[in-house]
Amino acid sequence: MDYQLDIQTLLIMLILGNVFMVLLITAYRYRSPRDTASSLFIISKWLQAACWLLVMIRFSLSGPQVVLLSNVLMLGGGGLEIVALLLMAGAFNDKVKRYYAVVTLLSVLSYGLIYFFYNSDNLRIASASLGAVLFIAFPAYRFIANKGDSLLQTVMGLFYAAVASIMLVRAFAALFSEREMNIFSPGLVQQLYYIGIFLSMILGMAGFVLLSRERSYEALQKMANIDELTGILNRRAFIDKAQLAATAAAERGEPISFLLLDIDHFKQVNDNYGHVTGDWALQNFASTVEFYLGPEDLFGRYGGEEFAVLLPGAGEEESDRKAEQFRLAIMSSRIEGHPLKYTVSIGVITVIPDKSTQLDQLYKLSDAALYKAKQGGRNRVVRSH
Repeated sequence: MDYQLDIQTLLIMLILGNVFMVLLITAYRYRSPRDTASSLFIISKWLQAACWLLVMIRFSLSGPQVVLLSNVLMLGGGGLEIVALLLMAGAFNDKVKRYYAVVTLLSVLSYGLIYFFYNSDNLRIASASLGAVLFIAFPAYRFIANKGDSLLQTVMGLFYAAVASIMLVRAFAALFSEREMNIFSPGLVQQLYYIGIFLSMILGMAGFVLLSRERSYEALQKMANIDELTGILNRRAFIDKAQLAATAAAERGEPISFLLLDIDHFKQVNDNYGHVTGDWALQNFASTVEFYLGPEDLFGRYGGEEFAVLLPGAGEEESDRKAEQFRLAIMSSRIEGHPLKYTVSIGVITVIPDKSTQLDQLYKLSDAALYKAKQGGRNRVVRSH
């Protein structure tokens, strides 16, 4: 059987689909703070709805400008949608901006030259389709290539790659077709094109909402796990991650070292310089220690001026060296434009954990060593044996 898609019906579905998406996104973000990505996505949907409306009624309007305007609307609408998705995924940086600036310029020049100097439907279709491929290619590559991102983004990348492939087939079909093609031409390629456009519309909507939820979840997770002042793990998150690291080390039979760090005379810092300076000192302390940590090391704020570091795989010699490195770095650190100097006392414990090892035990042992460091004059490292 020969199945033919009703293009007029598809156009109506595209118009209504984009309008409904605007309403849904507006309702979805109604109680949320306004953000650039959502605003751009809503604008893109209005532009695409207007484009498909012009395409549907193009033969009822006079003047060739209708074709030009519909393609401008599609370029703007499709481009803004991709930008909104990349913003939502945190992937719209300066390099990507330059890429899309170049692609937009090339697309406009190519289509403009064809429109004004060699007004062929086939060449216009080929130019617009190749421009769409270039616009879609980056999110397809970005979502697939970044293995560290979510499975959602990988699936989106595969769908975008499929849409880009359909657009590429349409471009070559238009270039090498012996008959003139237009937006209403019958045939398999045109049907694939409309399927690709419809798929892209659904993908854009679903992807935007899901990426929005994913970003909200990540923000909530960050709020739950990160100390707001210093940007490192809070106590609960550190304990959870450190316990998992201790369990993994027990399975491998490797040592772990637990360091408890306490800024010396921190109350005097607040009393003498004020709490704003005290906050600066805590941030400076955290960034200084973090600079010397490895990718597997854990660093968290236990509360106030007390911090903890877990060094998976580090024995006594390595943890002593690291603790002394922290102490010297803190002693020589400075807050720019401020005379404040401060030191740190550190308690260290190294064990080869077993399945019964609890982080609370390590904390108590390192806390006892930290107490000895304080009693011994501060600004020193003491090991618990």
